[in-house]
Order: sequence, then structure tokens, then C-alpha cells
Amino acid sequence: MRPKEHRQIVRAVLEKEEKEREQEIASMMPRLRNLVDDSTFITRVESGTSALLALYILCTSHNINTVEYYQDIKTRLMRLIDELQGDMLRKFPPQGSTEA
Repeated sequence: MRPKEHRQIVRAVLEKEEKEREQEIASMMPRLRNLVDDSTFITRVESGTSALLALYILCTSHNINTVEYYQDIKTRLMRLIDELQGDMLRKFPPQGSTEA
């Protein structure tokens, strides 16, 4: 998933009849989870961010309950961010107190 792919997600959901929209999101979630969990780290960050943005837009602008899906992707993305920071800290460990 690349930047602006949030628009593709939103468009795919909104093309469905109103009663089918939540089901469409549910059917997309395994793919979105895999993109955040199983790609290169750059793709994972981009995909996670795009997915969060799409889920936010669908919830706040289109009144579709995406809260549970948003939380799922957010948790996965935060785990990735922590992993990336851990890699950085292993390479450059803190040299002392970071408090001023």
C-alpha cells in the first residue's frame, strides 16, 4: 500500500450498499493486517498509516463504526514503531540521562 491508498480503501467501502459497508471493511482486514505485519518495514509503516487514515475517515466522515478495526491496526503499527525504535537504540544506546 502506498500513500493515497487510503482513498482506494475509502472508495471500495463507499461503493458498497450502506448495509454492506461494515462487511466490506471486515473482509479487507486480513489483507490490511498482513500488510502491517509481513512486509518490509517501510511498506508496513506506509500501509499502517494509510489504513488508519482510511478507517478514521470512514468513521468520522461516513458514520461507519470502524473503531475496533482502527484499534487493531493501531496496535500493530505501534508494535512496529517500538520494534524500529528498539533497532535504533541497539545501534546507538543512550549514553546517560536524557532528562534536562
